Amino acid sequence: MQTGPMMKQNAITLAIRTSILCSLMLPGMANADDQAIERIMVTGQKVDRTLQETTASVAVITSKQIEDQNINDLYDALERTPNVNGDLRNGFSIRGIDAYNVSGGGSSNLASLYIDGAVMPFDIIRQGGFSTWDVSQIEILRGPQSTLQGRNSLAGAIIMRTVDPSFEWEGKARLGVGEYGQREYAAAIGGEVIEDEVAFRASADKNDFDGYIDNTFTGETADHNDNETYRLKLKYQPSSFQDFYAQIGYTKNKTNLGIRGTSTLAADGSKLADPFAHRQVSLDLASFTFTDMDIYTLELNYDINDIWTASAVSTYSTVEAGFSWDDDATSEPTAARFWNNQEDTFSQEVKFVFDTEQFSGVIGGFYANQENEITSHGQRYISFQRLGVPALLVTSPDDGGLGLPQSLADMVLGLYADVDPVLIYNEALTKQSVTNLALYGDAVYKINDSWDIFAGFRFDREKQENESDGDVSISNAYLMPDPSNPAFDPMTSALVAGINQKLLGFASSASGVEPLLDASFNAFLPKLGASYHWNSDITTSFTVQQGYRSGGVGTNTARNTTHTFEPEYTWNYELAFRSVWLEGSLSANANIFYVDWQDQQVNVQFSSNSFDSETRNAGSSTVQGFEAEFFYQIDSDWNVYGGLGYAKTEFNEFKIVLPTVTYDLSGNSFEDAPEWTANLGSTYRSDAGFFANLNVSYAGESSGINNPAAAGLDHLPMNDERILVNARVGYEWDSFSIYALGTNILDNEYMSLVDVGYNFQTLSAPRQLTLRVEAQF
Repeated sequence: MQTGPMMKQNAITLAIRTSILCSLMLPGMANADDQAIERIMVTGQKVDRTLQETTASVAVITSKQIEDQNINDLYDALERTPNVNGDLRNGFSIRGIDAYNVSGGGSSNLASLYIDGAVMPFDIIRQGGFSTWDVSQIEILRGPQSTLQGRNSLAGAIIMRTVDPSFEWEGKARLGVGEYGQREYAAAIGGEVIEDEVAFRASADKNDFDGYIDNTFTGETADHNDNETYRLKLKYQPSSFQDFYAQIGYTKNKTNLGIRGTSTLAADGSKLADPFAHRQVSLDLASFTFTDMDIYTLELNYDINDIWTASAVSTYSTVEAGFSWDDDATSEPTAARFWNNQEDTFSQEVKFVFDTEQFSGVIGGFYANQENEITSHGQRYISFQRLGVPALLVTSPDDGGLGLPQSLADMVLGLYADVDPVLIYNEALTKQSVTNLALYGDAVYKINDSWDIFAGFRFDREKQENESDGDVSISNAYLMPDPSNPAFDPMTSALVAGINQKLLGFASSASGVEPLLDASFNAFLPKLGASYHWNSDITTSFTVQQGYRSGGVGTNTARNTTHTFEPEYTWNYELAFRSVWLEGSLSANANIFYVDWQDQQVNVQFSSNSFDSETRNAGSSTVQGFEAEFFYQIDSDWNVYGGLGYAKTEFNEFKIVLPTVTYDLSGNSFEDAPEWTANLGSTYRSDAGFFANLNVSYAGESSGINNPAAAGLDHLPMNDERILVNARVGYEWDSFSIYALGTNILDNEYMSLVDVGYNFQTLSAPRQLTLRVEAQF
């Protein structure tokens, strides 16, 4: 649902795209006396290179941009990056590829988030919205990073680096208050402990948000967001050994998030005419997700000589994540689920970086071990439709069904009205282990002043183990019709007895102990490319590289069995353009890409029961498009920046075959993958102290579900396009600043995640105004 006529939205969309494209033509119109752009270093590819020297598509957000553009957490950064789309509680996508899953199968992620070298579990990515307070830089690498980052980076990777200790004393603090119960408290301080040898950095950040979605049953808000982060770093650089330093770090992060979804129905069960005027739910159980994370890091760095540098990064993280969920989504105390995941991860990386006049690069080794223990229990409603009972009744006996005519099947289903949906009680314990070992290398060779060639590789070995123990029962089985009912004729009695047996058999098959199953996977991932330097300011590059998502061990929930599946691969072809104009005051960069994705891991169902499925390598897709970005420092006070992204996703082969029907999703785009994304912004900071930033971001509409027919929908529900306008205005003194901030200042209303058959939807956040005071020394 949109505010205003569709023509108005299209006009705004066109204006954003036109403005960005026109801005890319600024080199011919700007003055030559403008200020040079800050030299930005990219670290996410293991070797420090400038942004202009990096051939991979990367968006870099510096600490200054984080502050100026009011980027409070990771998702604020993603929202304003071309070809990246994200939403707190639901994760993010890069170039239309969801960070967790695209085709429904598999257990490994498709994109990774690293914070100070430590890889983050997906629960943190999806639920954390990691705070950017005291973060020095965010790098969003688009496209496969498998040769350098390894597993879980087929779509890309995000690198966050927090502020390191400094031997100069400095500190800062922030207090903020805003609408819907927004409260912000943050501070950071650092300096030397032992002169020129030991320094520290400490920071604390706490954000509380009450929310704007009313729970009409409890009288409280349902979408709270409480996030707190504490960090301490110590750096040791002996004065007698200046070529070496060691740094240890500890980060504590806790989050508690309410729900973002709202009901599509009014109290009387009718559809809401204006859901934006009734942001509400009616839940008897508080529904929320939580995370509790501890990260420990150790970094060692030694400059061996003018050519070689050795470094090692050790990380250990322990994360507890889970949720409490009102599964019936009503005020009735009938169904609730509780889930908890304890994940412990250790990683060790050692690398050697070399740099000569003609030859530079990195070679390194990586080891990681991840241990998960997942427990869940509770009751949930599952409809006959999802259990496959209606299909079971009419399916031929040769295919495992009862072969009834539709009229008789409808009559029998009527006898089960009191037990549809089925109330399932479940207790489960799953233990998973992943061990990863890799050797990688990446190098650039300068042939002459015009040509470079570069290559990379990764040999990756992964071992996965999985075991489970489950107990499933039907809580409302007593409501099933009794086959001995004297009112039933013999045929009806036989049918009822058969259906009862099938339903109880579903529960019995899903219960039991599944012993340990392990599988190992090897992959060799190459990269090759070349760069041509037209002059010192303009470079074009072409890269071919392979992306990788590991195979794994999966569980068939309906049968409580485990199985293995193979890896999936992409070949990525990418053309890059890097340019600097106007004596360094304007940069304009672009990447054009084509991704050929084979052996995709998809869910294959073995019966009409939607839980009776396993992962198979049976899909293929393509992704193609471009991203273009610019930054123009007009003068010392004023800059303008923007970007435009296009990512066309398409399943080439994706069939879901059931006993009674085959769904062919070939030709469909990926779920929640907008083709067009864009951003445009400007920052002004005067010598007198006045500051202002205005930024606009856009994402086109996208499909709300991969397979609407399987969900009982006769149409493809679409997530709305979004246009967000944000502003930050204030006055800055030497040590103090005051700002007024606004997000979605035009109060644009759109459907972020459309209802796909559950009578729940996610609406855009309303306009929010915040007042903030900051101090620094």
